[in-house]
Amino acid sequence: MEDSQVSLSRRRDLDHAVPYDLIVEILSRLPSKPLMRFQSVSKLWFSTIRSKNFVDTFVTRSKTRSRLLLPFMQFESRKRFILSAPEHKEDDKSSSTVTFRHDMAISDPVHYKMSRPVNGLICCVRDSSITVCNPTTRQLVKLPDVTCNGRHIHARLGYDPVEDQYKVLCSIMTQSSSFCDLRQEHLVCTVTSSEKQEWRKIANTTINGYRSLISGGICIDGAIYYEARKLMIVRFDVRTENIKLIKAPEESVFLRKFPSTLLNYNGKLGTVDYPDKSVMRLWILEDAEKQQWSSMTCVLPLELECLLGSYVVSKGDVHNGEIMVFHPSSWSYKPFCVWYYDLKKESTTRKVEVVVDREFKRIHGIGERTWQMLCYPGYFENIRFL
Repeated sequence: MEDSQVSLSRRRDLDHAVPYDLIVEILSRLPSKPLMRFQSVSKLWFSTIRSKNFVDTFVTRSKTRSRLLLPFMQFESRKRFILSAPEHKEDDKSSSTVTFRHDMAISDPVHYKMSRPVNGLICCVRDSSITVCNPTTRQLVKLPDVTCNGRHIHARLGYDPVEDQYKVLCSIMTQSSSFCDLRQEHLVCTVTSSEKQEWRKIANTTINGYRSLISGGICIDGAIYYEARKLMIVRFDVRTENIKLIKAPEESVFLRKFPSTLLNYNGKLGTVDYPDKSVMRLWILEDAEKQQWSSMTCVLPLELECLLGSYVVSKGDVHNGEIMVFHPSSWSYKPFCVWYYDLKKESTTRKVEVVVDREFKRIHGIGERTWQMLCYPGYFENIRFL
């Protein structure tokens, strides 16, 4: 007891001895894991690390070090591990290897459908249960269960940078093939850790119903986009909570070969299709209000032709015309590789292989064919607690 009191006294003396500005400067240069531990040093350090200014500064720096988010499903233990790895090494060689880092585990349930990361957070869905997770802080925020009455639920996480709020858009609809029989609802919930969370129904009269088979989901500059049938993309403004439909270009095929992939091209919505066997075409939504699209076509090299029709995504914002190409999932007997493809040069610039740590496999008893790994680029750490 006396030792703990002496230790607490020393911590207080240290807080008074070191100028506060210097403490903030030192803490701001630390990685996320030490920061999470150092919250327990003193009340001053706790309030500093949790403050909005400190969190915003950390996120700004973190965005320059984007990572690959790797949800890892282990069937035998019924666990889902959240892993991450650098998108590329600083030396930027044509070929390199990176090792993933274990960020957190979700024990139940293993069959969660996980969304792409949005400002460092991810959304997990199973049946009528929806949970928002921050892999950096390991905080889980469970939203109120949704009443689906036998209908299907599709949830997408969005972030409003103006109000600094996270919201989940929930689309509820039947699987009926009859267009007139669709009992479609759109609900939205603001994500907080308080008990006052509730789902609000969006009374939207500007759009007609769309078919229940929807896919994708990406948040760009305060708007959620996802794909619907009939050559339509749904756009949800996170701040105003308005929904509108954007029509895809008639000559495009990215929604005909369902599902396709939405990506972020320099802050604009983009997507990729394959009009020919070895041709890749990038579509860019130049103006969401006027629904104006532009396109860029390139011929893929032979080394990437085998990936046609696979999961093509960007690393958050596409820098210098590069996009990332990789398989939608990887099993233990296949090496997980990411190719960076330069649209302007029409060639691959580098290849990164993500290594599965043997010690991690040994500790968790992972077999050779009992796990699956997905990949979401553009992830960065966020130390914010909701």
